[in-house]
Amino acid sequence: MAARSIDTPARTAAVKLAAGAVALGCLALPGCAAARSDAPRADGATRAPQPVKSRDEAMDRVTQVLEHLREAAVGQGGPVSQSLGYYRCEGPDIAGPTEPYVLSSATSLDVPADGRVGIVRRLRDTLRGEGLSISGYQEPGATATPSPGANGPAAGNVAGASFRAASTGGPPGDHYLVAVEERPDQGIMLMVSTACLTPPDAPRVPPLVPPTAGTP
Repeated sequence: MAARSIDTPARTAAVKLAAGAVALGCLALPGCAAARSDAPRADGATRAPQPVKSRDEAMDRVTQVLEHLREAAVGQGGPVSQSLGYYRCEGPDIAGPTEPYVLSSATSLDVPADGRVGIVRRLRDTLRGEGLSISGYQEPGATATPSPGANGPAAGNVAGASFRAASTGGPPGDHYLVAVEERPDQGIMLMVSTACLTPPDAPRVPPLVPPTAGTP
C-alpha cells in the first residue's frame, strides 16, 4: 500500500477540525454517542457492544474514503495529506490506545472560489448515487445576526456550500459520516468520521442483561 502523507499543522486547528467531525458523526451513526461500557443505561439495559476494528484498519478505511472524495471532486488520485485524531466516543477527548474510539480525519482542497459550489454539488450527487444518505445541504449565505465586535458590529459570517452524508450500509464497523464544507478562505474541507469502534486489545467486559420482572 502506498505511503500516506500526514500533515501536522497547528495542533489546535487539527483538534478542532477532527472534534467537529466527531460531533457530526455521533449525530448520524448508531452507537457513536456511547462508548462500550460495563455500566447499565438509565433503562437498566446494557449498551450494545461496538464493532471491533483496529486503528490501522480504521485508518485504511478513512483514508480510502478521503482519497475517493478527492478524486471525485477534482480528479486527483494518489495519497492524501490529512489531519486526524482518535477520540473517545463520548466527547472530544483523545482516546487511549485500548479505549473505544472514533477516528476523524480531514483534508482540504485548494479550489478557486468560483468553482467550489459546483464541486460541492458534484460530491453530493456522487455520494447520493453511491447510496449514502444526504442531509443538511446548503449553498452560500450570510448569518442572520452579525456579532458585535470591539469596534462596533461585525459583518455576518458567510457560510459556504456544505452537506453531510452518512454511510450505514454493510457491516457496522464500516459505517462512516462525511462532512463537506466550503470555507471561503480555505477552499473545500473534506471530513470523515468512523462509527464508535472497539480496538481488538480492549479490555473485555462481560455483557450485562436487561433486568427482568421481580429482580431486585
